[in-house]
Amino acid sequence: MYLEHFHLDAPPFMLTPDTHYFYKLAGHHAAFNVLMLHLRNGEGFIKITGKVGSGKTLLCRMLLEQLGDKFFTAYMPNP
Repeated sequence: MYLEHFHLDAPPFMLTPDTHYFYKLAGHHAAFNVLMLHLRNGEGFIKITGKVGSGKTLLCRMLLEQLGDKFFTAYMPNP
């Protein structure tokens, strides 16, 4: 019902974040660039922390999408 009312193509709030809706705010853009820099420099493990709803999961998903098959990755959403 609200999809039609707000002219949306898909539900905007799902349990799993959709990278299609990722918006690089200054903080997200900076974090993404730091992650890419560390990966390109051969850093081992990278841990992302932050408050609930701050975009950690979406940032990880964006990173995994960007990396593709260039790196071996492991994503642990509930360690």
